[in-house]
Parts: sequence; structure tokens; C-alpha cells
Amino acid sequence: MAKQSQNGTISASYAEQLRSEHAGSKWGSTGYRYSGDAIGHLLRTRTYLQSALDYGCGKGSVAEAFKGVQWTEYDPGIPEKSSKPSGSFDLVTCTDVMEHVEPDQVDAVVADLSKYTGKVLFVDIACYPTGKLFGAGPYKGQDLHITIEDPEWWIAKFDKGGLQKHETRIIEKAVRSTYRQRVQLIYERT
Repeated sequence: MAKQSQNGTISASYAEQLRSEHAGSKWGSTGYRYSGDAIGHLLRTRTYLQSALDYGCGKGSVAEAFKGVQWTEYDPGIPEKSSKPSGSFDLVTCTDVMEHVEPDQVDAVVADLSKYTGKVLFVDIACYPTGKLFGAGPYKGQDLHITIEDPEWWIAKFDKGGLQKHETRIIEKAVRSTYRQRVQLIYERT
């Protein structure tokens, strides 16, 4: 197992690999594309959501799209956004991130997300390989989605997170004669 970084949810070698993947590429810009409608609906229907954390924010497409909320961005693969925040947030979003989390760190990240959630947690997870491979680092030659599990596996993981499930959506899309699944989860602190 790789040496753990200071924040306890990512190995130091994988953090370096993520920085390399983010540098000079479009990687990390899909959060809004996959989840913008759902996040927009949450913000329109729950006007009490004033502060938000985009956990695994990448290039920041979610915060850029929803300027009426006070956003904090965290991403261990972006040096200027790699310091873990403190406190809790009305809304925590985690879009197109969990499939990139090292398998032995999934439970720690779920606990992190629960800890940061003051009111609502929104998670969107791809359950399929990207077909793109890491070019270097501890996961060289592996798909960029290093934790590929079916929706039910992810639901079970988040159900143990200490929050109450509000909504589950399993989205299927045909892409080049195969079906790709995503799972969107909304949890609330009661």
C-alpha cells in the first residue's frame, strides 16, 4: 500500500499522480456537465442552502455555474485547492469523484463527506471504465476510474455514512452499443 498523505484519504503517490493528470488537461471539468441540472434543482428548491463544499472540485465547473452560493472547493489533485477545509457546509457536492478514489480509501472519503455535510449531500458516481489509462504513477496502465462498482455497492457504502437517504437515481445511457450507469445520491442530515 502506498504511503498515506497528511489528510488520510489519499496516498501521497496517488495525490502526485492526480496533480500530473490535472496539469495541462481538461480532466476535472465534468462535474457540472453530469450533475448541473440536479444541483441546480437542489439550490432552487432548498433556498436555505447558503454555503457549499465541492469535494473533488477539479477545475471548478460546479462553483462557476452556481454563483449565488458561497462555495469552498477541495481537490487533492489541484495544488491550490488541496488543503482540506474545516467546519461543515449546508450543501456538499461530490460529482464524478468517487470512482477516482483509491479502493482502500472509499470508506474514509464517505466519512469525510458525511462529516462536512451540514444539511444536504449530493453525490454523482460513474459506474463504468473511462477507457483512458494512467500514464505514470502507482496506477500506471489502469483505467482513470480505479474504483468501478455497481450502483448498489455505492448505495450500501453511503447508507453507512450516518445521513438519511432522500433520493437515489440510477441513470443508464447507451454509448457505442454498451450501457453506462451513473448513480446520483442525495442524503440529508436530520
